[in-house]
Amino acid sequence: MYVGVFTRGALAAAALLACSQAMAQSQNFIGLGVGVVPVYDGSSKYRTVPLPLINYESGHFFITPRAGLPAMGLKTTLAPDLSAGVFIGANLGRDASDSDRTRGIGDIKFHAAYGAYVEWAPGRYSLGAAYRQAARSGYGGALELRTSYAVLQSERNSVRVGAATQWGSRDDMQTWFGVTSSQAANSREGLSTYSPSAGFKSASLFASWAYRFDARWSMLANLGVSSVLGDARDSPLNERRTNLFGSVGMVYAF
Repeated sequence: MYVGVFTRGALAAAALLACSQAMAQSQNFIGLGVGVVPVYDGSSKYRTVPLPLINYESGHFFITPRAGLPAMGLKTTLAPDLSAGVFIGANLGRDASDSDRTRGIGDIKFHAAYGAYVEWAPGRYSLGAAYRQAARSGYGGALELRTSYAVLQSERNSVRVGAATQWGSRDDMQTWFGVTSSQAANSREGLSTYSPSAGFKSASLFASWAYRFDARWSMLANLGVSSVLGDARDSPLNERRTNLFGSVGMVYAF
C-alpha cells in the first residue's frame, strides 16, 4: 500500500516507504530499522535515525509508516487495482540546533498532519499520489507523486525501483526552505531573507530490496538519491543540491 509524503526528513520517510513497498503489499509486519539521511533536505551533514517499520491492514483500517512515524487511516477499493484512503499522522519537524546553517532561526515544531491518497497497482507496477496537510497554522501542505516497479519477485527476494517528486504549497515551502526577516536577524550564519513560492521542491530515485529468511522474518534495505528543485534549490539554507539516503531493517510478518 502507498501512503507517501514526507518530513524531517523527507528522506527518512522515503526510506520507510521504499522498504515497506518491497514487501508483499497485503502482508502485515512489524519491525525496526535504521536509516542514514541528511539532517534536512539540502544539508551537507548526515545523521542516523531509527525507523519504525509497520504495516497492518484489517478491512478498511490500516497502519503504515510515513513521515518517520506510523500513521493510521481508512481505505477503500475504487476498482480492481485502484484504492484510495484518508489518514492521520505526525511530522517530526526540524530542530534548529541540528545544523550550523539552521542555528538561530527557530525549530519547526512536531505537529499532527492529515491527508488523503490514491494508488493504482496493477501487477508489478505501482503509481500513487498523496497529499499531506500540516495540522498547524502556517505550515502548509505537500503533494507527492510516486511510481515504482518490481524488477524481481521470487520466493526469497523482491527488488523494486522507483521515482518520486514532491510539490509544496507556499506555506510548506516557506516553513522548510524560507527565511523570514526575524530569522535572518537571529541567524548564526548570517542568512539572507528568502520567500519561496509554491512549486515542486524535490525529486528522488530509489531501489529497495526485501530478503525473506523464512515465512516470518525478512530483511529490508533501501538506497536512493534525492535532489531539491525550483525555489527550494535556491534557498540560503541549502548546502548541497543532492543527497543520498538509505536504510536497513528487520521485520516480523504476522
